[in-house]
Amino acid sequence: MNNNKNMKMMMSSAKESGNGTTNIVIKETMNKKVERKASMDVDKSAEAFITKFRNQLLLQRLESIENMLSKGP
Repeated sequence: MNNNKNMKMMMSSAKESGNGTTNIVIKETMNKKVERKASMDVDKSAEAFITKFRNQLLLQRLESIENMLSKGP
């Protein structure tokens, strides 16, 4: 909610300043959207990495148990 207020203030000051400032405000807004998308991509990649890592640990544990059982006492 606070961002909308700031954006309105930036836009109103941009209109008063002229066309060049308006372009800067629009670019800043677009950059924030790109940053949000990039952070979402990073989150998805991190989740995939963690899931794969956990699966590998589980497989290693199962293989270890199999090896112990096959050797016997």
